[in-house]
Amino acid sequence: MLNKQKELEAFYNKKFLENAMLDEYSSPHLISLNNARVNTDIMIIGQETNSWYGSYLDFRNRGVENQMKIYDAFIDENYQKMNTLFWRYMKKIINNNNVVPVWTNIFKFDLGDARGGDKNISKASTEEYAEIIQFHQGILAREIEIIQPKIIIFFTGHTYDKLFFDPIVKRDGDYKELYRSIDELEGIDEWKCAFFDLKKFDGFSNFKGKAFRTYHPIYLNRNLDKFGNRIVAFLKDEIEAI
Repeated sequence: MLNKQKELEAFYNKKFLENAMLDEYSSPHLISLNNARVNTDIMIIGQETNSWYGSYLDFRNRGVENQMKIYDAFIDENYQKMNTLFWRYMKKIINNNNVVPVWTNIFKFDLGDARGGDKNISKASTEEYAEIIQFHQGILAREIEIIQPKIIIFFTGHTYDKLFFDPIVKRDGDYKELYRSIDELEGIDEWKCAFFDLKKFDGFSNFKGKAFRTYHPIYLNRNLDKFGNRIVAFLKDEIEAI
C-alpha cells in the first residue's frame, strides 16, 4: 500500500502542480490510500466533485501531500455520515461498514464555487471544456494502473460517459460498442447496466479486473422496481465475490 501511495503522490505532483489550471476551480479530489479501511480491490467512480475543500489556488498553497490528507480525513470523519443517494448506494453494494472502497470521479474538480449553480463541468463553455478534457487525459488510467482494483463500478450515467469517454478514448466507432450485456440481468439491456470493456481503451490495457457501468444512483433510485433493485443486487454479489 505504501508504494502505491508514493506512486499516486508522485503522479499527482507532476500532473496537478506542473500544469496550469484556473485558480477558481475547486481543489482537486486526490485519492489517498493511507487509511487502513480503504480496500484497493474495489473502486467506485462517480461523475465529478460538487465542491471539494476550497479552490485550486488553495490546493496550490497546500501541496499534494496535504491535499491527499483531505481524502484521509474525509474517510475518517465524514464517510459514515454521508447520506445522499450516491453514498447510500455505494454503501449498499459494499455491504460492509468496515470496508471503504477507493472512491474517485471521472472529473477531478468542478468549475468552482464562484460559478454558483453553474459549476458542473457540463456547464463549461466549449473552449473551456476542451481544455478540461485535455487536462484529464491519462488521469483515471494512471490511477487505475497504480491502484490495480479487482472491480470497478462506474456510477456515471450516459451523459458523463459521453462527456468523458467520447473525447478521451473514443477512436473508431462508438464507445457504446464496449458495453456488453450481462446474462444475469436478463431483460435489462446494456444501456442500463453493462460489462464495460475498459481494457480496450487506450491507456487502460493493463487493467486485469472487472468493470461495470450503470446509471448514477439518482436515476437508479427512480427506477427501483423496473431495474434498479436488480442492478444493485447484481453489483453487490459481484463485489462479494472478489
